[in-house]
Amino acid sequence: MGISKNQVYLLIIVILLIGSIGYYFYTKSSGKTDIKEDEESLIATKTISIGTIGDNAFKEIELFQPTADYIAAGLSDNQTTYKGKVIIAKNIENISDMLREQKLDLYIDSPFPTTIVARKSGSLPFLKRWKHGIAEYHTLFFVKKGSSIYSIDDFNGKTIASENPASTSYLMPMAYLKHRGFNINQSQKNSIRFIFSGEEENTPLWILEGKADVGAMSNMDFEKIPDAIKSQLKIIDRTIDVPRHIVSRRSGMEPDSADKIRRILMDMDKDPVGVEILNNFEGTKKYDMISKDEMNNTEKMVDLLG
Repeated sequence: MGISKNQVYLLIIVILLIGSIGYYFYTKSSGKTDIKEDEESLIATKTISIGTIGDNAFKEIELFQPTADYIAAGLSDNQTTYKGKVIIAKNIENISDMLREQKLDLYIDSPFPTTIVARKSGSLPFLKRWKHGIAEYHTLFFVKKGSSIYSIDDFNGKTIASENPASTSYLMPMAYLKHRGFNINQSQKNSIRFIFSGEEENTPLWILEGKADVGAMSNMDFEKIPDAIKSQLKIIDRTIDVPRHIVSRRSGMEPDSADKIRRILMDMDKDPVGVEILNNFEGTKKYDMISKDEMNNTEKMVDLLG
């Protein structure tokens, strides 16, 4: 039985209707996607960068990245999405250049390099980091028990071992001894001379082995010395306290942005996600405000370094 012309016309009309309906929904769906893409294109993307000075960039980036990401998430809103970036500088000059040129937003480091960098770059210290759960610390001077050195008055002509030339365990005692009127000169026989053990844990061993007369290290690191070694040592003096770690910002950062970052960091210890990041960031307890007195004390020590 054949198909009539009317049936053919009806079939064509049905096909055209189905095609029209499909095209309508396709174009409508595509329109929604285009609108969504247009909305997403209106959201700006920015970077918030934090950095420090270090020899092992991979290790430092791995350590700092969660904090950078946390700050970025806290800054992001419906208009702007932030991404966290970590920058590791080779030395003080390198990081000072980046901060001065506004290429780095935040700088986290110990007080002496922080103060030096601030003077070179104009960066602004604005928070204190409780690294390893400690707000401030000092340097201890110690000798081997039975040593003829009883106080810093006996330091002339002696050798002091500390970690390295960039460490606070060297800069702090150097400044403290200059404050007390001592001559620090590597070549003069009667002056105090510094040598560097390379690692904090080496310093007490150098004292016991006679490689140096006096050891200089932070009170925190001294507490970590095994009892068998510590029992052979005697503390004879200490420096003043300085902030454990400091967060600085670039000079050109907008005040509103600086305030937001301050709040994000200071509230981290109240957020379960933030607490986990703090714990993994070298046992950081929290961030809080740094006082003018704390910075003034540090600056006075730095001034003594010349």
